[in-house]
Amino acid sequence: MPSCFVIMGYGEKTDFETGRKLNLDATYHNIIKPSAEAAGYTCIRADEVLHSGVIDIPMYDMLLDADLVIADISASNLNAMFELGVRHALRPRSTIIIAESQFKSPFDVNHIVIRKYTHLGPDIGYTEAGRMQNCLKTLMTEICTSEKPDSPIYSLLRLEPPRRLAATAAAVPGDVGSRPGAVAEASKASDETHAALWAEVAAARAAGDFVKGKAILSGIYDKQTQRPGQQMQAARPRVVRELAFCTYKIGDSHLKADPAAAAKAYEEAITLLRTLDPEQTTDPETLGLWSSVHKRRFDLPGRSEGQRLNDLEAAIYTAERGFLIRQDYYTGINLAYLFDLRASISSGDQKIADRVFADRVRRRVVTAAEKAVKLISERLVGADGQPSAGAMEELYWAHATIAEALIGLGDQKGEHAFEQAKTYAVADWMIATTAGQIKRLKALRAT
Repeated sequence: MPSCFVIMGYGEKTDFETGRKLNLDATYHNIIKPSAEAAGYTCIRADEVLHSGVIDIPMYDMLLDADLVIADISASNLNAMFELGVRHALRPRSTIIIAESQFKSPFDVNHIVIRKYTHLGPDIGYTEAGRMQNCLKTLMTEICTSEKPDSPIYSLLRLEPPRRLAATAAAVPGDVGSRPGAVAEASKASDETHAALWAEVAAARAAGDFVKGKAILSGIYDKQTQRPGQQMQAARPRVVRELAFCTYKIGDSHLKADPAAAAKAYEEAITLLRTLDPEQTTDPETLGLWSSVHKRRFDLPGRSEGQRLNDLEAAIYTAERGFLIRQDYYTGINLAYLFDLRASISSGDQKIADRVFADRVRRRVVTAAEKAVKLISERLVGADGQPSAGAMEELYWAHATIAEALIGLGDQKGEHAFEQAKTYAVADWMIATTAGQIKRLKALRAT
């Protein structure tokens, strides 16, 4: 069966040109993968490759060997741009480029055909997904019979495509191909994926089993970072973020009964996130996690006032950066809470200012969350008009955010909004998290 290799970002990304949040996992699972499979291809995305060392060898193998490559360059993803350039250098044809409709092409790719699709807020509408699937299936069928280059390099220059060295040929030590069977081993490794493991992680997270989620992610992390006889390699950011999330959630479960265990878990999460350079990064997911874990550590008993204040300042500064970049309701509601938290230990003008900032952010959050609810609700599938599984979780957090914001503003509608939010919860821990936050918020506002 012919192979399709997908290069793109994954998870939710922010398009820094427009400030919009795009769910690239929805693009992959709702458009690209079903299109490829319907056209007769096996489909694999770059982050699904299970590898025991650096990703470079299996990635380059796939960029050379894949019968078809689909590149989604939405949000100007640098990794996808680089890998697309490698593919264009290696193969004269069988590459399809797509991007979200508001993507602004850099000058050097203005003349390259990019197929566009439209996100409705963070996700993609059912009708748009179907339209784009049909478009891709048609292109895939045409590519099978076309001899026309789609690589700008091969279109403009008279070149012969590269080919592998024979397994017995001389090569640079350590190169794939420098020992018999190396190419076959790399290809075999490339075919193994951890997509099933990610599904297990998602199921564990939905069930609130963060210990299981951490165990699975730790295995992936170890495979990506540990190479016998060599220095430790960097794990992929998605793995680091998900592992840090499960780790600090485990810390939350120990906060009251075993503060020492909670402190250890928070420190472990911070150590993981530090590899993503949280002080400099503009990645909203990393910033959100960095802020959250420092907010949790602020509540740990036994820490000095100076240590607690440093954690709180780090949480506020990071949340402010994340909210400035994304303007999303989830980061905003946490930022408002942090302002109230600092107000509770302040006095005078500083206390008044933080309360004012908190309320200003909440009003912006209500507007953003209500808009998100409308957009998410439009992603209804099936004759019964019920939200998809993914939309249910997003609807919960949007409604829960509205509830918390209204309660923080002293609006009586907040309690009713929380009851409405509960109808969308897919796991008990989600409701418990919101209820705990609202309880702490009420105590802060009462002071």
